[in-house]
Amino acid sequence: MKHLFISFILCTLTLSTFAQETDVNFALTANGATATATSGNPLLAMDDNIGTRWESEHKVDPQTFTIDLGQVRTFNTIQIVWEGAYAKDFTVSVSSDSAVWNQILKVEDQYIPTQLTQTHLIDATTARYVQFQGTERALDYGYSFFEFRVYLSGVSKLTTLEAKPAANISKVGEDLAIDVTAKDQNGQIMTDAGEVTYTILPADAGTITNNVYTPAKVGSALIKVAIGEVEATPFEVFAYDGENAAASTSKENSKVIAQSNINPELDANNAYYAVDGNDATIWQGCYNGEAGAGDEAARTYDAWFTVDLGAYYDVNMVYILFEGACSQEYHVDFSEDNVAWTTTYTYEGAAAINAHARAIYGDDLKNASKVRYVRFWSTKAATQWGVKMYEFKVFGTYVQGTDLSSVSTPENDVLKVIDNSQLIIIRNGVKYDVSGRMMR
Repeated sequence: MKHLFISFILCTLTLSTFAQETDVNFALTANGATATATSGNPLLAMDDNIGTRWESEHKVDPQTFTIDLGQVRTFNTIQIVWEGAYAKDFTVSVSSDSAVWNQILKVEDQYIPTQLTQTHLIDATTARYVQFQGTERALDYGYSFFEFRVYLSGVSKLTTLEAKPAANISKVGEDLAIDVTAKDQNGQIMTDAGEVTYTILPADAGTITNNVYTPAKVGSALIKVAIGEVEATPFEVFAYDGENAAASTSKENSKVIAQSNINPELDANNAYYAVDGNDATIWQGCYNGEAGAGDEAARTYDAWFTVDLGAYYDVNMVYILFEGACSQEYHVDFSEDNVAWTTTYTYEGAAAINAHARAIYGDDLKNASKVRYVRFWSTKAATQWGVKMYEFKVFGTYVQGTDLSSVSTPENDVLKVIDNSQLIIIRNGVKYDVSGRMMR
């Protein structure tokens, strides 16, 4: 446990003294507020429960959410706890009689994929009615927020805690810094918020000292961070051992030896980008397919690539970092010779579009000894945008004395993509399919 210290403050707000209580959310049904909306149930965003939310009608602009505070109030803070369906553009207006409105806030072209709690400081305003109007949605859905809060801000009070690791993957025994930020009800960073406590699940996954996490074993750790009763969103860290045997130093030295994309010659579909060590580049499969871009049928078009590790490895983790267009159904296969394959892992679950990072290890990693070739094969995309992947990493321990040709196929092997993008392996004049079965 460590005391949180942050060496900078983004901005400072000086407030006058008002003759009414501060730090009270006036926009609560429990405090006498009511609301109406063009669609949906607005009271669900006024119940002090982030498990419920107001959601407007989908694909309709504009939408309004109007609060009656029950009496005239003086306030200087508007806080919105957004669900994922946030507003790109919106305004907030106030009124004393619900007839004449005065705009106090206008937000345009905002982008908030990770920070969904917004705090807007305004000049002290006296009014009874507060109206949110969404004018352009960020997503195809509607407008949705868990809570809409109206405050008169006074003494700083810890309301938001954010914790983020420097990376979501780390090597066993190596330190990983954790950034912890505490904010008050005005969204201002607090320099002395209290004692930070950590919980690691499982408890033996690693240790945390001075806001630094050190993993102790291969696998996943769920880390919870809190100051008093205020908790940050838990995060997951994957720990590996050994080296990333799939890494390529250059496109010319790429360890990707084959791929069955629709247009394998296009850079956008080049699987090298999945092994280049760059989280900003993307391999994309089965989007511009025969089914047509964006067509639902493109989701079930096979997309795959094979990585030659260049030697034999005892593998302890396969790590996949998807883009938002991830795979809903896929398998990972191992091989010694690129002919006979064994499926080591199969995923057939929910789309889980927000769970981009996936790690395969432990009991899920079968037949992981003496592996040279690793194949990723998607059979169903989670979205109509195909499958997109930032990085594909294979961690393991090099088997001494097994250095082989690093990027070429075994001698006398020829790999071709023919007809319907099926890969055929020709060895010594005999045709094999990708599972190693001889073809007639």
